[in-house]
Amino acid sequence: MDVILEEKMKKIFRGELKYSSSNLAFNMLISKMQKRVAANPESLDACIKDLEAFLAKYPIVAKVDLANIAAL
Repeated sequence: MDVILEEKMKKIFRGELKYSSSNLAFNMLISKMQKRVAANPESLDACIKDLEAFLAKYPIVAKVDLANIAAL
C-alpha cells in the first residue's frame, strides 16, 4: 500500500474521512478499526497491518475499494 493511500486509510480509521464500500465485509472491517482506534489511538499502525492482511486475503476488494479510496 502506498503512502498516500495509507494516510487516507488512517483518516478513515480516525473518522476524519468518510468512506462506504459496496462490500459488507470491508465496511465491517472499517467499523471495527474505527472503534479500535477510538478506544486506543496508538493502535492505528496495528490496524493498518490488519487492513493489509485483509486486502491480501481478498484481492478483488483491494482492487475496487483502494481505487475508490485513492480517488477521495
